Amino acid sequence: MIDEMRMFDQYTSIRLIFMHHAMIRVGLTALIGMMMPGILHAAQQSEDRAAGQNPITKIARFLSPQLVKVEDRLSWLNRQALTLARHRQYDLSYHIGYCGHRPTADGPDPTIVMDLGATMPIERIYLVPSQSEYSGDSGIFPKRLTLECSNHADFRDAETLYESKELILRRNHGVPMVFTSDFSGRYVRLTVHQGSRKGSHDVFGLSEFFVFSNRKPVSFNATITTTGNFITGDIWRVEALNDGRTPLGTWNHGMLTGDVIGDLVEVNSGGQPTSWRIEWPQTQPIDQIILYPYQLERSADASIMPERLQIELITTESAASNTTIKWNNPINGSRQMAPLVFPIGGSAAKALVITATQPWTAGNRHVHALSEIEAWSGGRNITRDIVVTRIHNGEKVGIKSLTDGFSSEKNIAPIDTWLNQLTLRGRIEEEIQALRSIQSQLATRSELNVSWGAAVILGLTFLVPVFIFERRRMRSKEQLDIIRKRIAADLHDDIGSNLGSISLIARTARKELQKADGPTEVDHDLGEMELIARESSLAMRDIVWLLERKQDSIGDLVHRMRETAGRLLRGADFNLQCTSTKTAAKLTLDAKRHLFLFYKEAIHNILKHSQADQISIRFWDEGEQLGMEIIDNGIGLPMNDGGDSVPVKKLEERADVIGGAIKITSSAESGTCIRLLVKRSKLTTPSIAS
Repeated sequence: MIDEMRMFDQYTSIRLIFMHHAMIRVGLTALIGMMMPGILHAAQQSEDRAAGQNPITKIARFLSPQLVKVEDRLSWLNRQALTLARHRQYDLSYHIGYCGHRPTADGPDPTIVMDLGATMPIERIYLVPSQSEYSGDSGIFPKRLTLECSNHADFRDAETLYESKELILRRNHGVPMVFTSDFSGRYVRLTVHQGSRKGSHDVFGLSEFFVFSNRKPVSFNATITTTGNFITGDIWRVEALNDGRTPLGTWNHGMLTGDVIGDLVEVNSGGQPTSWRIEWPQTQPIDQIILYPYQLERSADASIMPERLQIELITTESAASNTTIKWNNPINGSRQMAPLVFPIGGSAAKALVITATQPWTAGNRHVHALSEIEAWSGGRNITRDIVVTRIHNGEKVGIKSLTDGFSSEKNIAPIDTWLNQLTLRGRIEEEIQALRSIQSQLATRSELNVSWGAAVILGLTFLVPVFIFERRRMRSKEQLDIIRKRIAADLHDDIGSNLGSISLIARTARKELQKADGPTEVDHDLGEMELIARESSLAMRDIVWLLERKQDSIGDLVHRMRETAGRLLRGADFNLQCTSTKTAAKLTLDAKRHLFLFYKEAIHNILKHSQADQISIRFWDEGEQLGMEIIDNGIGLPMNDGGDSVPVKKLEERADVIGGAIKITSSAESGTCIRLLVKRSKLTTPSIAS
């Protein structure tokens, strides 16, 4: 037994060496991680262009419908993956996760039990793998496991949420594994039946154990008990299972931020404290506080988090009744790419004060910085868009960039949405990998057949007039495309440039007006001018996209709709799903235009009238029809004196033009549901009037 433990300790020592050298290798790893997608994308574009110029490849695709379907599916999947949260590993230096083991072959299975504090519906469970130690490392994610829930601590009458009959496939790059449930319970138990063999021990590791109920992470406040622990100081800890820190980085997705990415204060070597204060109109319970690190110049893996900070929840003027939390970085100077989660447990507060007492230090620079502050109450972030008061050296400054919903890189997503996108992207990338092999086999086989066929029919002279006719037709088509591109370029360059100039002038004038403490009415008008110019510029991009012939499939339309929703629905949680198998079908220009404008009109109605914070968008096949459904949880559409919905007329007109059937249900209690069904033949044949 002593020898076995010595072997296990040697394995752990090697792991610690890798962790302490992470700072050295992370620069190269992150740089390669940032460059690799661009290199692969450029290589793929070059390969596609070369394939498109090869006549044999063109004929092979024409004669092989299966190859066309595979390539269209690959193109669709690649575009979908670009709209989802990206997973890549940021090495953590401490508290990297939890490690359990079975010391002997006949020993009991190690377990993790989570007490949620009360019985509640368990919707989803995410298990996040621990970070890999080196390139090619397969990790120590459990190979066979069972998940159970119960209302009793001894798990009598337990319900089985998941039980692996065979080995679980290894998850590449730390992609979370998701388990769904229809049961309720207070206790959740993970039993690991088989881990990874390290020496004579059966070892497994996890970075995080997320449990969600009513779309809220209830595991942050949970109590955890385990058996078969292997704890090593600042590396493996039980508390790391529900601290919110994973090697997958910040919970963000979508578009890049603007110029302001948080708040940074440089201090002298004495390290004066810096405080950020948020006040609410009334006292309210706080479930948890989440702080996001400040990323340096959007660097690959360099971020700032104060080495020591203090969180104070203020309820009254009496300091004795306030709640204070102190946090010290276990390893000074270590980077912090993951958010910090502080479970509060429902303590009431009227104000929140975060004080950085020891700065992050690099050389002669000493800095206090954060990129976002969130306080969650009842499933809602109550700090959003509240002005934060920064206090430093007795000076008070209002800061808006700490509550704007953006981290240093991108829009912050609800953690449930972020994890869901990571798992969805993982499945997409697995399918892409499988389809690449099929594509290569089909292309090789088709090109071989075409080469033999071409040798036989090369001498047949009837191909010459066909070629001449096709060439004339293509020239005519190319001329039309050139005219269309010229119009789109003129719109984008001339009008788009003018709108951008108006927006820039209005923004500059607002800043000068604010410095001069000018009248608020003029400031408001300039703000409206900037907003109108920005929205007009975005509408101009939509018009240019509608004129683009290369992006005229159903899949391209859905991809554009996802981008539009991400731009317009920033303040709400939305989900867009497409289960249609006909995404490669080509749309006519008018069908593409009317479908997209129908969708934008529906989204604008939600923004103007519904007050919704959850929107679900779905596309599916229904026989020979394409279905589109938009559902929100708002207050319904406004009604006129006759009891009819006011904003419905434009939607009905759009539906009539494309020959679709529209059904709208709306109420103040259940929100609004807009459903459109259109025959696919109406969308793919040029018979729709503009």
